[in-house]
Amino acid sequence: MSTSAAPGFPYRLIATDLDGTLLRSDESVSRRTRETLAAATAAGAAHIVVTGRAVPWTRHILDDLGYDGLAVCGQGAQVYHAGEHRLLTSVTLDRQLAGVALAKIEAEVGPLYLAASRDGLDGEVLVGPGYAVTGTLPATPFTDASDLWTAPLNKIYIQHPTLTDDELAEAARKAAGGFVTVAMAGEGIVELLPLGLSKATGLSLAARRLGM
Repeated sequence: MSTSAAPGFPYRLIATDLDGTLLRSDESVSRRTRETLAAATAAGAAHIVVTGRAVPWTRHILDDLGYDGLAVCGQGAQVYHAGEHRLLTSVTLDRQLAGVALAKIEAEVGPLYLAASRDGLDGEVLVGPGYAVTGTLPATPFTDASDLWTAPLNKIYIQHPTLTDDELAEAARKAAGGFVTVAMAGEGIVELLPLGLSKATGLSLAARRLGM
């Protein structure tokens, strides 16, 4: 499917984040924002949501918006068709490489607090002891670290008892940057992603599906 904007409208594609962009602090979308997006799409621009949230933490928001287009989720790992409630593409962590990356990081900074996002439309977020969950998003606790590796993962979250987010991210990049991509997605959220993955790579995949 290709798209073309109306004469005089300068954009064929609009990509927006969710948290801190479309969403207000209570996770709602204002009437003004809804009307602006409707006007842009009526003028012929495609709208793609691009978010660090995985699909299970995103689709209820898209359903509430009445959004039926493509969404890039999980920091670029997933391309999701909201209208069809279907996962079109998904990139998962190499779990062996992720395990090596964690070991290298912990060798430098000591034990980490861990969480992980499982792949799929209903993928759980697993949260280990000590990991502080931000916001109100649902999570499933685990106590045995081996539970992390029993199913495909899109990302691993790491926290440290004393290091700041910036310090932890920098240490992780130095120790394991050749094995995983290290990203900061917000306060208290340092993520280990498949190597080379970013929102931009996911957006490129989604845009090509729209003929752009």
